[in-house]
Amino acid sequence: MKKLVAAFMFLVLPLSMAMAAEDPLPSGFKTQAVLKSTKTADGDPLQLPQSGTVEVVSVIGTIEPGGRTARHQHPVPVYVYVLEGELEVKSEDGEPRHYKAGDAFLESVNRWHQAFNRGASETKILVVFIGEEGKPTTVTSK
Repeated sequence: MKKLVAAFMFLVLPLSMAMAAEDPLPSGFKTQAVLKSTKTADGDPLQLPQSGTVEVVSVIGTIEPGGRTARHQHPVPVYVYVLEGELEVKSEDGEPRHYKAGDAFLESVNRWHQAFNRGASETKILVVFIGEEGKPTTVTSK
């Protein structure tokens, strides 16, 4: 009998907990998935820092029409969400990727790349770095 009760608890308890986690959201609150991924835009596996204290830094960047970022790379995972305009990202050894307002991606890690605004209006991006306290999130080429 004890084995039967233990088996029941082993099977039913996790199921009831999973169902409770799927309860609907409170009235008046909705969500829309933007991005869920285990890989960067280049297809590399996403890895978090292995030592130190994790630090999240977020910025909103603006690229003027015809403007660009410096050629750079990130030693940490970076989430990018295009708020306004259009963005072209060129990675070393890769084809240019194109994004528009509402698109999100995980930026290249430890790979040189550069972003361009080829459009006629400003491009605004939300950039969230998941790095280590006291360490750089971006390295530029000379």
